Amino acid sequence: MERIDWNELWKANRRSENKNNTSQFWDSFAVNFRKKARDGKKDPYIEKFYELMEAEEGDTIFDMGCASGTLAIPYAQKGHEIYAADFSEEMLRVLMEGAEEAGVADRIHPILLDWNEDWFERDLPQCDIAIASRSLIFEDLTASLKKLESVAVRRVCVGAWDTPVSGFDRYVAKAIGYERSGYGVNWFVMNELMDRDRYPEQIFIRSPFRIAKFGSFEEGVRALRESFRYGLTDEQEKALAEYCREHLKFHSVEDGGEISARGDAQGKKEFWQLDHSDMSTMAFIRWEVKE
Repeated sequence: MERIDWNELWKANRRSENKNNTSQFWDSFAVNFRKKARDGKKDPYIEKFYELMEAEEGDTIFDMGCASGTLAIPYAQKGHEIYAADFSEEMLRVLMEGAEEAGVADRIHPILLDWNEDWFERDLPQCDIAIASRSLIFEDLTASLKKLESVAVRRVCVGAWDTPVSGFDRYVAKAIGYERSGYGVNWFVMNELMDRDRYPEQIFIRSPFRIAKFGSFEEGVRALRESFRYGLTDEQEKALAEYCREHLKFHSVEDGGEISARGDAQGKKEFWQLDHSDMSTMAFIRWEVKE
């Protein structure tokens, strides 16, 4: 059987996407990116990720791709010292703003850092645990996972989509006869690690998928079409158009809520939205750096 080069396959997939890769892109969404607890409820993904990390009291955490503090702030509230790294200066600014509000600014240390730069030229801290949650937007799979290992004393934990792209809606796929193709992000991570004898563990976290809101009907159709990254047949295109006519509904409300991380129309008072929600599945992957 011919061996699969997971790193080269990853690079090819990244070239075909070529979206959301710049710090300027993420700068533009930073202000509205930060998650806020709703009705006092804790985010089940954040809590489950923390449980699976098996952090010990006093552990330091290196959070790569921290954005505006989705994990950094709640984990600092649990008493950990967090070294929060991101390539978006605006994300880091919003992170520290939120940390001040939460009273944990003294426990969070922001670091301007790009996945694709040479980490070994930087004086980066060594932390007990290195994490990267839903932030694997690097160009070189092997080099980037090694970079995470380089800042971890004991363990690395990542959260990776189990689909080729985020936002893949299984309900829509089934309705239009689209058979899911391509590897989920977790496949790449797991296989690359096993190729290097890292013995990773994988546990799936399922949580309600936030229903996207779109500024127009056309925007919604376009976003759904783009989630099927390998393209649609003519029949599937027709089926998608029909599905959207039936299930992509117009809403007008007094307060449409926050703008989402993808930059859709979450903040608009008038928007289009699918009339159903899916469950999002995230693969939690952890491995020990030193046995």
